[in-house]
Amino acid sequence: MTQQKNNIDSNTNRALSILINRNGLSFLIYDTNHKDIVFLKSHDFVDYSPEEELHHFIYKYLTEQEVIGQSFSDVRVCVVNNLSSFVPLPLFDKNKKASYLESHADVRKQDYISFDSLPSAQVANVYIPYVNVNNMLLESFGKFSYVHCSSLLLEVLSKQDVDKNEPYWFVHVQYDLAYFFLMKKGKLHFYNAFQWKNEKDLLYYAMAIAKNNAIELEKAILWISGRVRPGDEIHQLLSNYVYKTSFFTPSKDLHFSSSKPLHPHIHTLLLELPTCAL
Repeated sequence: MTQQKNNIDSNTNRALSILINRNGLSFLIYDTNHKDIVFLKSHDFVDYSPEEELHHFIYKYLTEQEVIGQSFSDVRVCVVNNLSSFVPLPLFDKNKKASYLESHADVRKQDYISFDSLPSAQVANVYIPYVNVNNMLLESFGKFSYVHCSSLLLEVLSKQDVDKNEPYWFVHVQYDLAYFFLMKKGKLHFYNAFQWKNEKDLLYYAMAIAKNNAIELEKAILWISGRVRPGDEIHQLLSNYVYKTSFFTPSKDLHFSSSKPLHPHIHTLLLELPTCAL
């Protein structure tokens, strides 16, 4: 029986970025010399994975893809969950991290709490990472860095080349979570992450946010990224009520060495992670 390896070879000029969610994961490998993406793949788990078992599923999949055992010059991880809270930097005390999450999550004494500092947005983001996954990745790859998805999205939004005098809002859709941001005068005005089951849930949240924050639907652009495709039910429904929608264009710092995905905005987090300053 002949066994054939895929096109991932051990190479210290390559870097790895991983997007982790309880419902699945995505990863990309890119050439650090030429900024070429040489491998990008997504995998959905059949069932929602308990946090205690998540590292087993991820290790198994990355082993099957022959990622485990490779050498990388840089490994970055993006944590996707709704266990996070933004805190203004002047008010942030790292010794009180648990208190910032009490209204957002059921924080247990044994939970490890981390934070990202975002000077450009003048906030800290406090969150609970996937500790078992981190331990597995540390054992598999050695040193690596991780960031919460909402930190990465806010960092990207804060640096957008848009008219900062005009408000703009943004939604990033993951498996069962939607992250909404509203920017006014270049600063974060509103943020929340919602669980959703169907497109009507997303519309409800969008309309509630617009009403509560006096968003003029005829003027403010709603940028869309994540698991939404042009013309699908989510896109059609949002476009019927939000008059200005546009799909977000991820970073162009990395290039696809072969065929480019039809809809790069679906991979916004993965494409932004390698070049973020966090």
